[in-house]
Amino acid sequence: MYERGENVSLVNTLVKIGTERLGVSTSEVDDLKLHLENNVGAKDVMKEIQTGRRRYQIQGVPFFVIGAVDGETSLGQPYGFSGAQDSGTFVDIFEELAGNLA
Repeated sequence: MYERGENVSLVNTLVKIGTERLGVSTSEVDDLKLHLENNVGAKDVMKEIQTGRRRYQIQGVPFFVIGAVDGETSLGQPYGFSGAQDSGTFVDIFEELAGNLA
């Protein structure tokens, strides 16, 4: 992973992470490589990026969207915030969202 000095923009690195950490089987490796090398799904990713920019005014990274859900139902408006955050910020939001579940 990036914080361990691995370049996650390389196909071979992503395949290694998939097989070693995410349970991708050796029989799936060729399909995974083909998927990554041909940018399969790139249009869907770009669509999600545009949705995030429009819906949450995302302009940079990191950006966090945190909300409470009950099954498939969203409970209230999600929180959206950018930039590095203190762990206390997350704790406060999680506590408030947990209160919505009670």
